[in-house]
Amino acid sequence: MMNKILVAVDGSALSLKALEFAVSMAKAYFDEIRLINVQPFHQILGENIMKEAEASLQHLNVLYTTTIRTGTQPAIEIVSEAKDESIRCIVMGSKGVGNSSNDLGSVSSAVLSMAPRPVVIVPSNQRND
Repeated sequence: MMNKILVAVDGSALSLKALEFAVSMAKAYFDEIRLINVQPFHQILGENIMKEAEASLQHLNVLYTTTIRTGTQPAIEIVSEAKDESIRCIVMGSKGVGNSSNDLGSVSSAVLSMAPRPVVIVPSNQRND
């Protein structure tokens, strides 16, 4: 059975950067990518986000599947998806489309605290040190 790397995508540039990182992991471990997007009310709202993510995968020679879940708490939906035994880890950006001023967004923070699998957080690298 092939392991999968669960990648949370929300349309942000950082989620696509996380996907890029996940692709390098998938190639190294011969894993499949499972893209997940969470929408509060209707799955149709996530279709364009998935299309953008899929477009970035098409020429990279990596297997992938997609899922759009509906729920008002994205972290819970991501964690629920990660309970699948074939999931090796969760990869996500440190922040999503929200406007958090913190280094770690609310969804990323919640996933870290509840995840049943290891979580890889891809930073934005936009520090002014």
